[in-house]
Formats: sequence, C-alpha cells, structure tokens
Amino acid sequence: MILAIVGLSGSGKDTLAKYISNKYNIPMLVSYTTRPMRDYETNGVQHWFISKEKMDKIKQNEKLIAYTINDMTGIEYCATKSQVEGKDIIYIINPNGIYWLKKNCPEVELKTILIKPDRESSINRLIARGDKDEVLTLRINSEIEEFTEFYKSGTYDYLIDNNGTLDDLFIKVDSFLER
Repeated sequence: MILAIVGLSGSGKDTLAKYISNKYNIPMLVSYTTRPMRDYETNGVQHWFISKEKMDKIKQNEKLIAYTINDMTGIEYCATKSQVEGKDIIYIINPNGIYWLKKNCPEVELKTILIKPDRESSINRLIARGDKDEVLTLRINSEIEEFTEFYKSGTYDYLIDNNGTLDDLFIKVDSFLER
C-alpha cells in the first residue's frame, strides 16, 4: 500500500512523512528527479537526483507507478514499481502524480492524505528553507490552480487542515491512520 502525502510547497509534507515513518515504521519512498539538489539535501534521502538522460532510461526500462513533469520548469519526477513492490511505503507526491498513478496503476492500493496549509505559514516555511523570491512566486502561482482543482475533485482519502501546532497535525494524522 502506498500512503501518499499531497500538499502545497511548505505545507508540512516532509515533517508529516517523517513523523509517520518513525511512529508507524513505514519507509519513505525516495523518488527520482531531474531537479537540482538543494544545499541541505542528500542524494538518496530526499530524492535520487539524476540527469535527464538517466530519467529517460528509467522511463524506458522500468514500470513506473508515478510520473510528473513540471510544465514551467521541465523538472521530472518518477517512482518505479520495483521501489514499492511487496511493502507499505510513504510517498510525497503532487496531484498530477496521483492522477497518473490512479490511471496507469489501478492495481496499486493507494491512500491519500491532502494537507491544506495555512497559506501564510506555508510561505514562511518556504522562505525559511531558502527559496528565492522568483522561485517562491513561480511555485505559488503554479501550485494554486493545481491544488485547487485537486481539493475540489475529492481525489484523496483524508484532508488535514494544517493550521495549528505540530502536535495538532500529528493528532489529526494519528486519528486517520489508527482507523
């Protein structure tokens, strides 16, 4: 089973994924991306940072369970079936990845948590992690439409309003996971 965590940039996806992974002993999927690695990231921890050529080989030779490309940046993300076979896993993914997975891999059991952040807190998290103004503006503008559509679609199993403390967030996810 894939436990997908979806949310705007800065919504708390990574924090929530780490909490779930530690508390429930569910590993996090490390997807492939053509995005450049940020200063604080480690290859193989947040993502496998690969070249466009390597991404093309993976797409050609592997069964993908998810694939997305950012229309504005051309950055690609993917995950392979071999990464998830036979195990429960946490996957931080965007709405387009969810749509792709549901369409192309209907046999995969999927539970989706959508984190709806307090927008001001989300922007402050992006600034704190070092996103530059132009990246921040691009990211916010491109995500608003995508996530508004996803929110309205109801293509998720659980919605968490992340507008309180971390403890509030953890209590909300625990109530969902313990059902």
